[in-house]
Amino acid sequence: MHRFPARVYYEDTDTAGIVYYANYLRFLERGRTEFLRELGFQQSALAGRRVAFAVRAVQAEYLKPARLDDLLTV
Repeated sequence: MHRFPARVYYEDTDTAGIVYYANYLRFLERGRTEFLRELGFQQSALAGRRVAFAVRAVQAEYLKPARLDDLLTV
């Protein structure tokens, strides 16, 4: 199982210091990129060969808010 640590920065949050809901997808994309890198695929090299991995569907259930400075595991 691949795990990716992601720190919550000020830019990820709303005025209350809580992660804006759409930014969770950014964390997931970073984790996916690092997972592919771990498998030996670099997205920049693949893009040069006109190969891309497309997300077909995403489902999210927000159970607890992430806050400024939290360290998340993606």
